[in-house]
Amino acid sequence: MNDRPVPTDHSGQTLTHIGRQGKAASAVAERILMLDRPRFVKEVPDYLDPDHGGLVLCGDNAAARTLELAKSGYSGVLLEDAAAYEKEIATGVAPFALPDGDLLFGGDLDSVLQAQIERGATAALTPTRYVPAGASDALKAIMVAAQAIDCDDVIVVAPISIAWLRRESRAQLTAVLKRIPHPVALALGGQYDPLKAFAAAPEHLRDLLQEVPGVGLWRTDLAGFDVLAHGGSFAAIGAGGSVRHLVPAGERPESSKPFPHYPSVLVPELLRYSAADFLADAYANTTPPRCYCPRCGGTFLDAFYDRTDVIRAAAHAHNAATWNSWLPGLFQHQRLGDRQQWWRNRCKAAVDAHLAENVRIEQPGRFKPPPALKKWADLPLRDAPTAPASSGAEQTTT
Repeated sequence: MNDRPVPTDHSGQTLTHIGRQGKAASAVAERILMLDRPRFVKEVPDYLDPDHGGLVLCGDNAAARTLELAKSGYSGVLLEDAAAYEKEIATGVAPFALPDGDLLFGGDLDSVLQAQIERGATAALTPTRYVPAGASDALKAIMVAAQAIDCDDVIVVAPISIAWLRRESRAQLTAVLKRIPHPVALALGGQYDPLKAFAAAPEHLRDLLQEVPGVGLWRTDLAGFDVLAHGGSFAAIGAGGSVRHLVPAGERPESSKPFPHYPSVLVPELLRYSAADFLADAYANTTPPRCYCPRCGGTFLDAFYDRTDVIRAAAHAHNAATWNSWLPGLFQHQRLGDRQQWWRNRCKAAVDAHLAENVRIEQPGRFKPPPALKKWADLPLRDAPTAPASSGAEQTTT
């Protein structure tokens, strides 16, 4: 029997995440956080679930915006991600991005972490650089440095190539992560959706969650829900396309179409993100779906067809408000098997909804279920639910 997160026998208690103790672990456990660029978060978000949500400010100006939000009275979980992994590659000598200069004046790792807490962050995130495939020395350097951190309000960010989840590399990755005595925020790097890089990636991620307790998935998409249904401790879903996936440091983002790009929009019934211009084209001659999330209130889903920061911020708010409204449905289940059944039911319904929507708009094949969504819908449950699978169908609307 492995030491993965297991549910208690008491329906009023949340899952216990074995192996990760302390302030940071408690702060983020059982939460799916919204991760966004500071320029798109102009005010305290009022659509984040207070019990199971939270906010991560990512990249340039994250430090200043964290301080502003903390001073404004924001009382939810608030984290600051320097996102060094976007531009810098980790080495065995320098796994973290630290300020240049005299270490006596705040250039060491401890000072960088403490500064985040002083600005009002709920916990501190390590400024980890990106770990390419096969860079074992860099991965081990992160582990060694993490073992030297003696406070319990730190989350170790592990931004790694998706290739580390391949069968030939996962044993080493698992061994390293097990020896990090802090919560680990795992960010998977690759072009497009990393979980599409090879067919078994979703299963291998689930395997990792079983093998290593206290791991969360960082800078992801709706895979965050799959992670929380399979023993992961937490997740951070990017509000916009550029922060839902991690392009490896040193690589230019690949794209199926030339710039400029429109905002990506979460289509609730389909459990998919689509570019606003794609939606505008798909619904050019028919009525688009309405969104009834807390931010939209019935707005048509083609309303985000623009490239201004104002519209992009509105799309980000719609995306996060939509999946935040699903959190009570996920976390009302205390057992992993029940969560898995709830999530698989939603995914099955979403796959079917693609076909139904294509029929409605009379455009066969227009909406194609993403590969990861089909995987989540088809893979068997890993834990036994408390009720037969057929009885969970009504939960897909939660």
